[in-house]
Amino acid sequence: MSTLKELISHASAGLITLVVLAIVTIAVFYFISAEPKEKSVERLRTILPKRDFMDGPINWRTSKPDFTEINRYFMKEKTRNHKENSLELTVENLVKTWEMEATHKVHAKDWKSIDPQRYYLRANKGKKFSVENLIKFGSYNCLMQGQPLYDVDAHTFQSSHELFRGTFRNGFPWEVLDVYSGPPVIAFTWRHWAKWNGPYKGNSPSGKTMEMFGAAVVRVNQKLQIQDMDVFYDPNQILVPLNNFKGSCSKSN
Repeated sequence: MSTLKELISHASAGLITLVVLAIVTIAVFYFISAEPKEKSVERLRTILPKRDFMDGPINWRTSKPDFTEINRYFMKEKTRNHKENSLELTVENLVKTWEMEATHKVHAKDWKSIDPQRYYLRANKGKKFSVENLIKFGSYNCLMQGQPLYDVDAHTFQSSHELFRGTFRNGFPWEVLDVYSGPPVIAFTWRHWAKWNGPYKGNSPSGKTMEMFGAAVVRVNQKLQIQDMDVFYDPNQILVPLNNFKGSCSKSN
């Protein structure tokens, strides 16, 4: 009997030891793997924009662009921290890649973010612009057709970019806010902002941050190349304050 009792006692002790070890293991794993909310948010803030198709033999408008400064400004003042590999971040990087190509690549064959056979850009259901149009006229002129406060006929690609680069000397960052549908038709809202720290057509800078909000519907193919891009927004959100009229969408810093 004593031997049986000893066996039971040893077995119970061994079982208790296993249970304790299991609890300790689970606790250690939890504390190691658990990431405080603050650290999780901070990690998301360190995910830099990713612009694809910048390597290889490319005909740049001037030279290969460096996005270090605009990325720093973007990371500092963006309002959304999208998760890695999320649809929101994928869309944001796709549009940033498109913007890089629209601004800096002078040959349509070098554009990889679009389906060149089907691509067009259109603002507020107005005129459609092809990739060749974008290369010739520039995105500012294509997106601000028919605006009383901005005469597209008075600007070339070069002069339009010089105008806004001189007005927004820290850059003109852009971010995705919310995505409402996934591929092949992607609907989302966005925010564009910049500090007005340079003169605009003789008007002195206010030093305020100008904000512009809008939406877009983008159709992509299976390669995630843009086939058409419909943008919906009111350019007067920045044109009104830049021209020193009331009703601006700006904020003090």
